[in-house]
Amino acid sequence: WNFMYSAVHQKVKSNPFMYMDDNKANEVVNRMLTSVVDTTGSWIKIKNPNVVIVIWESFTSKVVDSFYKGIEVTPYFNHLKKNGVFFSQAYASGDRTEKGIAAILSGYPAQPITSIVKETQKAARLPILSKSFEAMAYHTSFFYGGDLEFANIKAYLYAGAFEKLISKNDFEASQSNTKWGAHDHFLFDKYLREKDKKTAYPFFDVIMTLSSHEPFETPIPTVIKGEDEESKFVNSLNYTDSSLGKFIAQISTKHWWDSTVVIIVADHGHRLPATQNRIDDFHIPILWTGGAIDTNIVFDVPTSQTDISKTLLCQLKMDASDYLWNKNFDAQHGWAYFAFNNGFGYVDKECKVLFDNPSKQAISSHGNCSSGITNGKAYLQKSFDHYLNLDKQ
Repeated sequence: WNFMYSAVHQKVKSNPFMYMDDNKANEVVNRMLTSVVDTTGSWIKIKNPNVVIVIWESFTSKVVDSFYKGIEVTPYFNHLKKNGVFFSQAYASGDRTEKGIAAILSGYPAQPITSIVKETQKAARLPILSKSFEAMAYHTSFFYGGDLEFANIKAYLYAGAFEKLISKNDFEASQSNTKWGAHDHFLFDKYLREKDKKTAYPFFDVIMTLSSHEPFETPIPTVIKGEDEESKFVNSLNYTDSSLGKFIAQISTKHWWDSTVVIIVADHGHRLPATQNRIDDFHIPILWTGGAIDTNIVFDVPTSQTDISKTLLCQLKMDASDYLWNKNFDAQHGWAYFAFNNGFGYVDKECKVLFDNPSKQAISSHGNCSSGITNGKAYLQKSFDHYLNLDKQ
């Protein structure tokens, strides 16, 4: 896959996102990534907890606490978020699964015209949580019901030195009953069976779902009826929500639950259900829960997928210095950046904006966005410079 991708796609050799003097861009980005003061505090009550990250395919904030055709779409998640740390104004870094994985595990922003995970040499130089936790004597694994070769994800995970990779071929043939592989309830069951066989502590595990990817098939009777695309998509989220709810109920009975943090986050948002605001398509939920979480709180300041890695490491008093392009969550000074096809989005407490690079103008703007556009331009300019030079270091 990597050979064919490299043969077909010409590599970008120069930065097309040069918006300002480099010194000015450096100044802006340094200010963005430097917290004025840590106002967040700690919400993990033990040292060296187990960590489980659940990456939920296409989980958009547009369905949280909402009803569709009279049916609550994500009732289990809506209940779960009352018991933990919920980020209500979080944004995905990009619009593809492999971009979301790099954002979550490496704290690395999505690129507007390419994807770093698809370039093995560059991706191998990224920091990644599996290595950060391995350095602290954690055991690591990655569970997915589909094919990890897709979009070169497997090479990225190999570079991340995960001890165990579970994917489509590790499931029974009867369980690979969707276009992409094994449905989500089989995935969660597989994880539980593997944990019951032998569990080494502490552990850092990632579970990535797939059932809410098009064509939105579900292995159980349809709950939200309709043959249109939107109804099928929302119904698939309802199915994954049910599978996740049962999974959390099961692991909450395990002896390791009280020493475990569970982080639930989308790989990316979705254009459905349709709204009149494209920024909504990048709005995702992030929830920290589990027996090791010591508080119930809702943060309503903007944050990003990319902030998860540094925030987690800082919460655990672990070294986060390798994570250069994200920030430890700050409860007062939040912002989020995301990329789409040849453009970027930026959100803070004063502004929500989409900026189109070919036309060099904002195509959607809400609030006072003059500084927001400058921040987004500087961040894209400098992060893309870093991307271009990553395999030359």
